[in-house]
Amino acid sequence: MRVALEQMRENHQLQDRVEMLGHVKHTDVRNVLVRGHIYMNCSLTEAFCIAILEAASCGLLVVSTRVGGVPEVMPSNMIKYASPDANSLIEVKLLTLQMMMTRRLMQADMMGI
Repeated sequence: MRVALEQMRENHQLQDRVEMLGHVKHTDVRNVLVRGHIYMNCSLTEAFCIAILEAASCGLLVVSTRVGGVPEVMPSNMIKYASPDANSLIEVKLLTLQMMMTRRLMQADMMGI
């Protein structure tokens, strides 16, 4: 699986933007999460997803499938939902990125940057 992912990263020339971390020690999770902007949870089944809580507590917007207990865990302003299929996840992620860019442009405009 890792070889296939690395090949996909190379085929799409994403080596400078996608880092393959492998196993991350629990004590290092926060330091990894705060480097990001969006956390994607692509689960088909989920009970209580502690990973999305960790991501949100580090300031990341969460894109997740609407499965299991996820809708009860996260406030609606911190999460965007997708259907559990690739096209929906891509669409919601793109919308989330556009929303983030709009926010940043508005903040920069308000600050006169």
